[in-house]
Amino acid sequence: MRRIFCLGLMLLVAVSMLPGCSFNVSVNAESDTDLGSHHVVVKPGNALTTSSSATFGDKATHTFECGVVRVKIENEILVVNDLSYGMLEEGQSIEIDHGKVFVAGQERTGKPVEAPDQGERVKQDVK
Repeated sequence: MRRIFCLGLMLLVAVSMLPGCSFNVSVNAESDTDLGSHHVVVKPGNALTTSSSATFGDKATHTFECGVVRVKIENEILVVNDLSYGMLEEGQSIEIDHGKVFVAGQERTGKPVEAPDQGERVKQDVK
């Protein structure tokens, strides 16, 4: 009988403490990286991120993938998920927040990236 009373009392104490508890789940609230001179923040973030940079002479290409968000800066032109967001000035910050793109705190609208001229299609031999 005493054991049941103690278990009941512990349960009552645990239940009475619950209203004072709160849980803040902020796992991957944001992911960030530096691409050249630009600081990039993606919200919500993702645990799966990759980034790369390549420089050939005067041309530089930086990429950052954060889940389904793909950021590319090529010769200071910002492209996010195959939409162009225009030219960047050195050091401008970039924030992608739930699909909206902000450069230096100002929201920008994306335009589809034009595919380069592919020329003639390659003919294939059919056997």
